[in-house]
Amino acid sequence: MTTLATLPTGPIGVTFKGSNPPVIKEIQWDSPMFGLFKCGYAFVEFVHANGKVESPRDSISLAKLIKSTSQDEGRKLKFVMTLPAELELLVPEGDIGITVSQVQGLPLITKIDSDSPLKDLIRPGLAVDSFTLPDGSRMTGCPSEKVMEWLTYNQEPGRVMVLKDPSLGNLSPTTYSQANTAFEIPQGATSHLGLRFQGSPLPLLVDVDPRSELRGKVKAGMVIAAVRLPDSREFQGIDSSYLAKVLDETEDMDGRQLYLMNTTDEELPAEPLLKVWLPAIGTAEELGLVFGGTPTKVKHIAPHSPLRGIIKKNMQVVNVWWNGAPPVQDLSPAGTVQTLNESSGYDRCLVLSGVYDTLPDEVTVVFPAGQLGLRFAEHPPKVVGYTRDSIARKLVDVGMVADTLTLESGNSYMNLEATKLTKTLVANAMSNKRTMRFINPRTTPLTKPGDLPRPDRMTIALPPTKLFLNMKGMFPCIITQVKPNSPLVGKLPNGMAVDELVIDGKSYTGFSGVELSRLLKGSQFRPGRIMRLSNPSISY
Repeated sequence: MTTLATLPTGPIGVTFKGSNPPVIKEIQWDSPMFGLFKCGYAFVEFVHANGKVESPRDSISLAKLIKSTSQDEGRKLKFVMTLPAELELLVPEGDIGITVSQVQGLPLITKIDSDSPLKDLIRPGLAVDSFTLPDGSRMTGCPSEKVMEWLTYNQEPGRVMVLKDPSLGNLSPTTYSQANTAFEIPQGATSHLGLRFQGSPLPLLVDVDPRSELRGKVKAGMVIAAVRLPDSREFQGIDSSYLAKVLDETEDMDGRQLYLMNTTDEELPAEPLLKVWLPAIGTAEELGLVFGGTPTKVKHIAPHSPLRGIIKKNMQVVNVWWNGAPPVQDLSPAGTVQTLNESSGYDRCLVLSGVYDTLPDEVTVVFPAGQLGLRFAEHPPKVVGYTRDSIARKLVDVGMVADTLTLESGNSYMNLEATKLTKTLVANAMSNKRTMRFINPRTTPLTKPGDLPRPDRMTIALPPTKLFLNMKGMFPCIITQVKPNSPLVGKLPNGMAVDELVIDGKSYTGFSGVELSRLLKGSQFRPGRIMRLSNPSISY
């Protein structure tokens, strides 16, 4: 198909390139030929005002001919309406009114709206070879569906699109590079957000539900490297199960952010970490934090602490960042306390590892009717994950072991295999009272046949003799075993937390298992000793 247009006098604002034949390389925005000619049109002939026809075969000769006749009225140019070999466009802001469809495996422009700002520059049949966003994200050779998604959801200024003539066969291979990005997510649990991610050690964003309000704002195929919460926490490098748990636990929070990184980024998190911005004012004691052990771990978070529920027991101290921090820090328990004391009054954050090792000693949950969405493995049955809409995400941590199951009928089960436990829960799915006790296998022993039920609280008088008790832990210290030869057999249940020991009228609290053992040994022949205990699944 050809086109013949009459040229006005003066410059025409058209640039040519190549030879045999020359083709239009560029048309200036203020050109009088804008909309009549398009980039890529191939020159056929020049018609003088007197009807004489010339056909220069290179762009330089053609340009000289047009310039030399600029004052002649009635001259004409004839072109074949061919596609440009390549066209790079700075795409204007907003909807550009084009449709890209997959034709014979290629993303081709198949429709240009009458009000498209590009209607005078492009033609149907051009292939979208590359598309670059202002943040540096870039795709080449991608399917039309992906191109249309970017056009729909990324309408800011600064987009660059390269179009090519598909018949030349020099289209770029398929590549996709998304710039690292942080974005705010709305309120809602994982299922409500419409994000599907999977994988360990890092979660890969697999898909975004078409109905999600995050569709187009979030790019699948990237790693969710961090989640930032408005309560001063930032989790880095957590796996998909833990990420889902964090999102579900914080579903009512405004201002949550996800940070996405490319899978090939060299700075992807190497381990799960928790970064907590601390109150600017406060010593370690005022913050309610107690540290101990080698390496240094959080041993206790006081009830009055503003960090209770944010920092968890047994997390390991990796760093304390503040403006006055020395190049090499003393991260011993005493050094950490000193650093917190010295940094009071400054912006500071505490970096902790052991994110997955912060299980509570135990927890008792009464489940409502319905599917729980818990996945068990190993023996005794350990929680290894959840289904997508599990109601248990907020109630039970991955890594906890199912110790006992008590049904509404009063029947109790312990030491069940994972498969049998799952079948029993499913068989009683209509019950509103399935009570399960979960324990941290590192700190709490499994219930054994004959173990006494544990009350919420109890006070017991200790006889003036050796007690034959095993105990461990700190804040709280747990009675892990009442030995068969103990005078407290049948009186003191296993697994109770010791809150207070009274000797000769003097009260002792806040002790570790080692310290309690020493107190009991040093006072074993003294009468009138009293021990006050509580059920740790309720009190701690």
